[in-house]
Amino acid sequence: MDDVSRRQQFNINAMHGADVGVWVCEGSGLFLSPVLFMQALCPDPAPRPLFAPWKPATILPRAFRKEGALPLVYSECGRLPTWPYYLHLFAPQAPVAEAVERESSLQDWSWTVPLIGIILIYDRKYDAPPGPFSFINRLFDRSESPSNTSLAWVQAQPLPYVIAALGYEDAPDSLQRFRKRYGLAADVPVISGPALVDTRHRTQGPEDSGPFSAVFTHQKLALDRDYARTVLDALLQQIEREHAA
Repeated sequence: MDDVSRRQQFNINAMHGADVGVWVCEGSGLFLSPVLFMQALCPDPAPRPLFAPWKPATILPRAFRKEGALPLVYSECGRLPTWPYYLHLFAPQAPVAEAVERESSLQDWSWTVPLIGIILIYDRKYDAPPGPFSFINRLFDRSESPSNTSLAWVQAQPLPYVIAALGYEDAPDSLQRFRKRYGLAADVPVISGPALVDTRHRTQGPEDSGPFSAVFTHQKLALDRDYARTVLDALLQQIEREHAA
């Protein structure tokens, strides 16, 4: 990391109390969905770039050597209703999203705050059979294969997790097929919710600013704010459930 990258890091305020982090990732190939989730949940301040240093004494994987660290999207949510923590959200930047799961685990990176859970996002619209798309198409569209790779990686992390299933709110049969397709046990929380919405006629708000706003403006996509809060509350319940077990 250069000097600019270091200035993009953040310091913990002792007045916050208990600062914790949540990792947000996706399984359908819509690499924008974690950041759309951040914008819905914590629109101000806007998500921004951040870097996490490599922790092991081994050589940094090739995919991360250009930056010398893990390029992230970061959102400072602060204190939210029902959450007894000061919350920070982290997601991989799109160019390294697949490499993170292929070449590392969350424990391989140094975090300023402890990570306590994971939100894995699937989108019914993009969770479709394989197709020959390039990376730039996958940035706004689905990945080449909606395999279990992301789910297997999430399950391998020693953290509680929940699954956000976008577009499955009004399709219970499809949600059941979704569970069967990915071999999800009954105790894995899957929170069905509305699909992403087109916001072309929406009045510009604070979530339309920041370093990632141009991408969002081009696509006119947004994730329902109430649903994002429901997903986060479900994660808190899962964390408490696993800690009590």
